[in-house]
Amino acid sequence: MPEPWMRDVVFLLFVWLIGYHYQQWCLISAMPKAHPHPLKAKKKVEKADGKFQGLTKKPVCVECEQAEQLPAVTYLPPPLITAKRGRRKSVETGFQYCPDEKCRYHGWIGRGNMSSNGHPNQGPHRQLYCRVCKSYFTETKGTLFYRKRYSAERIGQAITALAEGLGIRAVGRVFNVEPKTVLVWLVEAAEHFEVFNTYMTRNLEIEQVQLDELYGVIRAYQAGELNEVEVIAKLDKRRRSVWLWTAMDPLSKFWLASETGGRTAQSAWKIVHKVAMVLKKGLVPLFLTDGNRTYEQPILSHYGEWRAPEEGQRKPRWVPLPNLLYAQVVKKRRGRRIVSVSKRAVFGALTHIKETLTPHGWQINTAFVERLNLTIRQLVPGLGRRVNTLLHSPERLAQQVCLAQTYYNFCLPASSLKIASTAERGAQIRTPAMAIGITTHIWSVKEVLLFRPPPFPQES
Repeated sequence: MPEPWMRDVVFLLFVWLIGYHYQQWCLISAMPKAHPHPLKAKKKVEKADGKFQGLTKKPVCVECEQAEQLPAVTYLPPPLITAKRGRRKSVETGFQYCPDEKCRYHGWIGRGNMSSNGHPNQGPHRQLYCRVCKSYFTETKGTLFYRKRYSAERIGQAITALAEGLGIRAVGRVFNVEPKTVLVWLVEAAEHFEVFNTYMTRNLEIEQVQLDELYGVIRAYQAGELNEVEVIAKLDKRRRSVWLWTAMDPLSKFWLASETGGRTAQSAWKIVHKVAMVLKKGLVPLFLTDGNRTYEQPILSHYGEWRAPEEGQRKPRWVPLPNLLYAQVVKKRRGRRIVSVSKRAVFGALTHIKETLTPHGWQINTAFVERLNLTIRQLVPGLGRRVNTLLHSPERLAQQVCLAQTYYNFCLPASSLKIASTAERGAQIRTPAMAIGITTHIWSVKEVLLFRPPPFPQES
């Protein structure tokens, strides 16, 4: 008879062998089985001689698809009314339209149906008269000033202070108004400024577009009112910052478009779509951005075309237009310091891009849009550096940015756009809107708020 300890050793050896073979069986079963026909590696679309070969599928813009789904509406203007008797008009009313929706001339400007009827009861605002529907109304109807307790001058000055970067509570203290009232004025003015900016910025002819993005911090997160999970869910679900995307024309300093959101590809699609909508149809400008690669697909989608398959290709390719030029300024940082700056051409030849910039004495750069970012931080309180007027929400940021964009383009003269004095006239200061050819004078905030854009597009 074997000893009792020998039985224990044999039993443990038997258990170890079972465990070892079970482990080997699990490893063998987990290994991928060899395919009877080995799969061929997919061929990547490479560049031949540095030239972009195109995509087999067109990058889809969601904004463009939604616009195409809308039904096409054609507006036929009513007959033009000409006065055959009486003296000439001394008050220009061509930019006014009848607010009565039942009137045939509702929404149409410059049709001769509007006339001025003086100031009733010696009031500050002019009364207007529609010759077609025989209705009277004040020039403030449909604007921020209509039936307000405070005067138009006071409201206009308060909105100007907001556009200059003063906080809501500070504006309330300066003009002796409740902060809630100032907030209501801000919301209404932002809605009006957005419609005004959309109506005025159409069919622009420019040579260059510079794009960039800057960030802001939500006040609720800074103050500890929201936890990190709530802030991430409220913004772009990945970051604690809200980003402002901007686009401008470096020649006229005109602020073309802006978009509020996360630093994602979706925001890049929206800002490029907005730029394409304000430019003249068929115009292809030079694009200059930083090293953010999310701009490439949107630019290619809006400024591309189908090309027949070449030798060795089976499908047609979506390629950039022959006159599309796009370059990037890539900055490498080590901590907060820039250690190197390189420039690369994404679409188009680098020599062609330099030839476009040479007449202006420029190189490939994003300096102008970065300078615009500094102006934006001064005009928008929530985007300033080391300030106590932090952002409450992305919606409030969008309202302040809309206010600052219209004020910067139409009301704020730029010293770099000043025209030298001549023998006929002195030096002329200009706003970006004057430099790009949209208007011929400097607008005041009150004038912008009194202007009622037509409810539908019309031939200017």
